[in-house]
Amino acid sequence: MHFLKVAVTLLVPLVSATCTPWSTPGTCTPTSASCTFYTCLESKSGCGPSGYELGYALPFCNAISAVSSSLSANGQAWYSATKLCLQNALVTEASCKTSCTDIYLNAFASHVPCYVNNGFCELNGADLKIFFQIVGVAGVTSNDGLALFGAVLQQCVAKYLNNEVNKGWTKWLVRTLNGEI
Repeated sequence: MHFLKVAVTLLVPLVSATCTPWSTPGTCTPTSASCTFYTCLESKSGCGPSGYELGYALPFCNAISAVSSSLSANGQAWYSATKLCLQNALVTEASCKTSCTDIYLNAFASHVPCYVNNGFCELNGADLKIFFQIVGVAGVTSNDGLALFGAVLQQCVAKYLNNEVNKGWTKWLVRTLNGEI
């Protein structure tokens, strides 16, 4: 019995670490210059219009790209770094056969760290307004949207309280909630 437990412990990571490549040739390459990574991933996964690639990532990526020149220099830097981060988070899914559900879950799991670690908390009010106009009420109030923005808000406020952020909308929000403004 002990041998079986040891064998399973050693073999399970090997089995789960294997990658079955997609049958579609080509490599999906993350880039901050465009949103084509998502169409490439879609060509492999075939998740369709309700999948993450076509149903969420590509429309928002294209919409923000279309207005990115309206963002401040800080907003443009955030968008470029975040776009690349979100794509890099799906490199495994672009290389190895993955279910549409796993693509969706893994993609959304990357949103909070990609947003926060690339400066979302420091965006100014004008950049934030552009972002929320694109995402829209439906994007923020959906179950996934509420969870995502709740987690982003929580991390941004924590960064402010830990003196890691001292500008942008986070500072304004905390000062407002504290009755300072």
